[in-house]
Amino acid sequence: MRSLSLTRWLSLGSLAAAVVFAAAAGHVVFPSPACAAQKADDKKEVKKPLTDEDVRRAIENGRAYLVKQAQPDGSFAKGKMAGGHTALAFMTLAYMGEHPNREHMANGMTHLMGIDPGTGFDGRQGYAVPIRVMGLSYIYKKLLGNRRRLVALQAKQDVIRMQMGQAINGGWRYGLQPNNNYDFSVTQWPILAMRDAQRAGIEFPDPRACLSKALNLYFKGHNKDGGWAYQAGKNSKSYGSMTAAGLASLFIIADFLEPNSGCPCLRGKSQRQASEIERAQDAALEWLGKNFSATTNPGRGGNVLYWLYCVERVGIAAGYKYFGTHNWYKEGVAELVKKQGADGRWGSLADTCFALLFLHKGRAPILFNKLKFDGIWNAHRRDIANLTHYIERTKEQLFHWQIVELHAPLEELHDAPILYISAESVPEFDEKQKKKLRAFTDTGGTILVEASCGQANVRNWFTKFAAEVWPEWKPLKLPYEHRVWNALHPMRNQPDVLGVSDGVRTAVFYSPDDVSCAWQMKAYARRQYLFDWGINLYTYATDGAPLRAKLSARGAETSGRFTSPVKAGPTKTVRIARLKYGGNWAVGANYRGFDHLAKHVKAKAGITLRVTEPAQVPFNTGGVAAADLKSGQIAYLAASPDASLKGDEQAALKRYLAGGGLLWIESVTGSIATDKAVRKLAADMGWALKMLPGTHPLLHGRMGGAEGYNLTSRVLFRRSLRAQRIGRPSAEFYGLYQGGKMVGLYSPFDVVFSLTGCEAHRCRGYKAEDAMAVGTNLALYFSTRK
Repeated sequence: MRSLSLTRWLSLGSLAAAVVFAAAAGHVVFPSPACAAQKADDKKEVKKPLTDEDVRRAIENGRAYLVKQAQPDGSFAKGKMAGGHTALAFMTLAYMGEHPNREHMANGMTHLMGIDPGTGFDGRQGYAVPIRVMGLSYIYKKLLGNRRRLVALQAKQDVIRMQMGQAINGGWRYGLQPNNNYDFSVTQWPILAMRDAQRAGIEFPDPRACLSKALNLYFKGHNKDGGWAYQAGKNSKSYGSMTAAGLASLFIIADFLEPNSGCPCLRGKSQRQASEIERAQDAALEWLGKNFSATTNPGRGGNVLYWLYCVERVGIAAGYKYFGTHNWYKEGVAELVKKQGADGRWGSLADTCFALLFLHKGRAPILFNKLKFDGIWNAHRRDIANLTHYIERTKEQLFHWQIVELHAPLEELHDAPILYISAESVPEFDEKQKKKLRAFTDTGGTILVEASCGQANVRNWFTKFAAEVWPEWKPLKLPYEHRVWNALHPMRNQPDVLGVSDGVRTAVFYSPDDVSCAWQMKAYARRQYLFDWGINLYTYATDGAPLRAKLSARGAETSGRFTSPVKAGPTKTVRIARLKYGGNWAVGANYRGFDHLAKHVKAKAGITLRVTEPAQVPFNTGGVAAADLKSGQIAYLAASPDASLKGDEQAALKRYLAGGGLLWIESVTGSIATDKAVRKLAADMGWALKMLPGTHPLLHGRMGGAEGYNLTSRVLFRRSLRAQRIGRPSAEFYGLYQGGKMVGLYSPFDVVFSLTGCEAHRCRGYKAEDAMAVGTNLALYFSTRK
């Protein structure tokens, strides 16, 4: 009699589906009544691109369906294979964050732990026992006291049963019997379970001997085309779900058996050659790249949702966004959202679980992009993967990492806030690639460069490279008080790191010494500070803002608070000149905030905004000297902590203002140090600073010929200002008064950078939508001047 695959085992107990199965091939069809409605839905075309909101809604509907399956006795299914279905449903909900104190989870845990693995899983312990371990591992740290102790004990006993039930040849089979019977469908689950139990901190016997035996079996069963079948054999044909499951298992095994991957460094080089595991991984990845499909299980056809679940695990483990040319998550989402039933399920209970795991796990935000380039870019293959998992564990939030190349669109580099370049050979970036790296930082991205193993040639290269790409600013050693050292974890032990700062933020971090080996080797005890730095770097780059889910569009969210019509004054063209002075007068120009504002006010009010300022690299040339300001121009002074004017500049500015000119001073990033500099400048110029009342036209929006937004209430601020502005939800401006006449405006909070939506650590400004409203009111106010 032919063997039964995972989907067959999990589907036998489902009242919603009848299963037709060709066992050895792992082919399953579900001709259930529930799918009839889905077939009609399949014919409908998706007319608009799927969004993260579509994914979120599908996940919540699926979660609700699973919760409704909970029975009073704690099970999630009845009939044959009910124990296996219960284990899978419980594990899925636990992974999705359902708290063990909720009634259906508490009852489910009690019921699941009460199932005797010898008799309660209908002879399919090879699937059910490890899935139970996974579910218990996901809730373990949320439990207290005796419940936590009992869960740890149950999980440990189950792991021991799995280890003792390993087949002599290294695989596992349904009954967990130490004979020669195995299949690769079952074999993946004990490997997954031991990984998850270890991550949860549950103690159990060292799994490396078991994993070493399993590895040899995977090598033996690895087909020449790079894939795996259900079992090894001369006529075994590779197909999708078994290839993805085998590859995912290899990633787990490698983390246990080969944690070093070229570390430690020796004389400026990694000690590595591609291992047999890595060669097998690369071959399987190539197979997936050639054969991926989101609509069928390649090489077999059935078990599509099980196949997608296996794909998701590989994509996350390998850091791959694409298999071949296929965006695996985006294409999988399109299929799953389209095929979800009205009640929230995807056919059987098993398929619903696989669909939910794919959607939920794959949706997590990307924390790091690792750059692939021609040369040695991946000497320590699991460095950023291990750092990402450490941050996941610390923050108790799902994160991913992925590999990118510079031929990808700029927007794809922004999938993550940080682009990580680990170079053990000199990257030969061409001019187009250098421009893309510069564009990445000028649109809010942060770059981390490491000279892997402190490689001397890379050290020499970086200085020249930085001068070419960021010629305005020299890389400087980060001072002890730099904000990255205390963005979240105060760091006394600091690595030697250089930074390229543009005055708004440090956009490039460079370590001339190796940091990746500590991440690769999980050197928590000896080099914990480098893991703290990884968290601090992410916090610094994002200013602690939540990252967007995988299909979320980049850009500022809108709340609908500023949707009322606006109207320009008599002047339809507003001219602004960025004022040059002896300090960092061009601060923030590289983010092109005025371009964003110009596009907005043109669309909303028909105003043409013409700004004289640096418009290309290098951004420290251009601008307008005080003596060259012309009538009809608004003088814009972008203030930084070194803002000051020399005697001749002060005299020229006074002449301009006396002739009817208007000055707008903005504290770029809104720092306290800059505010002090502006107030000193005002005193030097003989200006009085007076806060504008809410009745001022700039704030209430009624400007006599122009109509703007009401900025006296409901204005929101960036994180650094939120607490300070509680009870004061209005924009804030000061008038600059010369002898009783207002000659200018001063914004103590950041506007122009903030309206871009980019992040800067501790930037004291408005939220992007609000900054755009403030900038719009300024443009409208200027349009009332003749």
